[in-house]
Amino acid sequence: MRKEDFDVSNPVVVVRLLCGLFYGPHILFKLGNMAGSAAFFGKVLPFPELFLYLAIAAELACFFGLTLNIMTKWLGLLSAGVMAVAVYATVMTKGMGWFWNLGGIEYLAFWGIASASLAVQAWKQEQATYGRLSFLLPTTPRLA
Repeated sequence: MRKEDFDVSNPVVVVRLLCGLFYGPHILFKLGNMAGSAAFFGKVLPFPELFLYLAIAAELACFFGLTLNIMTKWLGLLSAGVMAVAVYATVMTKGMGWFWNLGGIEYLAFWGIASASLAVQAWKQEQATYGRLSFLLPTTPRLA
């Protein structure tokens, strides 16, 4: 970790930290009420326990990765995917609504779009810093 990973004067860092840290309460809620969470998953997905554990694993990865700026280019995409599934589950159980305080999807949509934007920014930053893209972790190019 570098000092600039937590420089809150940089708006991209603030958005990344918020996108990561917001997963904390979601994870704790699921862990605190596994039966209720599995029942909710069962309303919209087959194999609810499996998908509950997958959701917790994905959310933990996003929580730590986005908060600590680890593999943001991939975890931003994962976070956007998690939010897409959450939008689907919300619409399937509550119907289409926008306002979050009425059970709608605006919060999930914002979180997903912000996460996808972080991934794009991370890819662009890698290209600008290293002159190329790498699959996992970038390294300084070796000189021939």
